[in-house]
Amino acid sequence: MNQKQSRFYNQILSRSFSGTKFFLIGIIFLAASCKKESGIGSNIQPDSDLISLQATDSLSLFTYTVKEDSLRSDEASIIQIGNINDAVFGNTNASLFTQVVIPNGLLNIDFGATAVLDSSALSLAYSYDYYGDTLAAQQFRVYQMTEGIYHDSVYYSNRITQCYPTFQSRIEVGSTALQAPHPRSKTVVGTDTLPANLRIPIANSFAQQIFSQSGGSNLASNANFLQYLKGLYIESDNSAPGTGALLHFNLLDTLSRLTLYYHTATETKKFSFVINAGTAYYSRFTHDYTSASTTLTSQLNNPGVNISNEVYVSACAGVKTKIEFPYLDNLKNLGYAIAINKAELIIKADPSTVSNDFPLNKQLYVVSIDSTGRQVLLTDMYESSTYFGGSVNTVSNCYKINIARYFQEMMNGTKQNNGLYLKEFNPDSEGRRAVLGSHLNPSYKMYLHLVYTRIN
Repeated sequence: MNQKQSRFYNQILSRSFSGTKFFLIGIIFLAASCKKESGIGSNIQPDSDLISLQATDSLSLFTYTVKEDSLRSDEASIIQIGNINDAVFGNTNASLFTQVVIPNGLLNIDFGATAVLDSSALSLAYSYDYYGDTLAAQQFRVYQMTEGIYHDSVYYSNRITQCYPTFQSRIEVGSTALQAPHPRSKTVVGTDTLPANLRIPIANSFAQQIFSQSGGSNLASNANFLQYLKGLYIESDNSAPGTGALLHFNLLDTLSRLTLYYHTATETKKFSFVINAGTAYYSRFTHDYTSASTTLTSQLNNPGVNISNEVYVSACAGVKTKIEFPYLDNLKNLGYAIAINKAELIIKADPSTVSNDFPLNKQLYVVSIDSTGRQVLLTDMYESSTYFGGSVNTVSNCYKINIARYFQEMMNGTKQNNGLYLKEFNPDSEGRRAVLGSHLNPSYKMYLHLVYTRIN
């Protein structure tokens, strides 16, 4: 398990049908649809025990879309800022709360008695990737935080940290013009050509307040400075309907900094406050489904009800798909015990919803749900990534996720049949989304490929 997976797993861990008629129909349907399957490797038993394999794709699923909960979003390696108006998923906004700190443990910052501030800018290093349409204009704004955040604390994506004078009536201290972002183009600053970065001019009135602390106690140490300037909040808006993008940034790049440009009687100079490995920051994600697809909003407004051909998954604490197994008891009542050799969820995306601007989620995964509603990682997920699966096949627009161990645990009664949630694997650093075939879709139906052995 790599460091990214370990952080991700820890993040997650910190957070019926009845009637004799339906039962008999289910038994008949299951038995009729079963077939022998040979040459299939077992995920549970050694090959010597596989005497008579049976396979079925007809165990009924029930699928529908629900809103995702908030997610832990502090100190992610890649963060997102931007606004996207998606005709299917509505409006998504990604913003950032971050400290800026004095670099390298410097003390007693003094710009000099003759120093005069010329200008200031906040720059954030792009991380090349993005999601959406970068031809659409956006405006980026900066605000002063009045509430502190801390590197050793946990922050979730629905949290609001207060800004001056209040978050609801916050006053910007810097902004860009309404313009198309350029995450893959070099940035020219004066005579310097730099790697791609978002550059937000800071108002001189605000920068001068910081500059005027020269030689004083507020710039005597980093601890003092963070008491003076709690941090900055950066957001974006103004994407036209059907446009916009979520931009990826690397805050730990040396280009991510707040720079004061000034001159003295003898030279032109600059000083940068930085974002480093000890800096606290976290992402905030908001969603407005007012303009989203009516098929999506119908499911969100009526949880547990779905008569459509589609279900949905999105990143940034957006939406997830609930998968239920309403006829699981049919397998438990075949009249003999069975051992699960393979239980593979086959999930297909609608190719008409995939484009260069809106590629599919790179990887999906599922979690089970315990009796308290808590989401729990599957035993299968602790195996290799090759075993568990979940990565998209970009040719077939299909995902395959192996849940054989979890299914066996349900058959044994050690895990409850409370269903699964299908989710984005990297929800804080990816903005992707997918329109998937539901259990009703005639062309892209979601189903379970089940292979099992009869135990006499």
